[in-house]
Amino acid sequence: MTGSLPECCKENKITNRAELIDCMETLEDTKDMTIEDLKERLNYLNVMRHTDHLAMFKEDEGLLDIYDRASFTLQNAIEALGSAKTP
Repeated sequence: MTGSLPECCKENKITNRAELIDCMETLEDTKDMTIEDLKERLNYLNVMRHTDHLAMFKEDEGLLDIYDRASFTLQNAIEALGSAKTP
């Protein structure tokens, strides 16, 4: 899984809070994405939140807010593309 991931989100690139924020904000860009790409980004966002960078998220409301916003943006884009494909 790396096709739709921005360079700043690639494996071993995120080492601090600022880089994590940059990655999450970059993942929110849904322009010219397929449903598969959006799902990949959403899955990656969830993996970051619940496993890879769990320690950074603990008790950090700012990170959690950015995560929630990015997740919401990606979910809405997936739903919009899905409904556009179904007549």
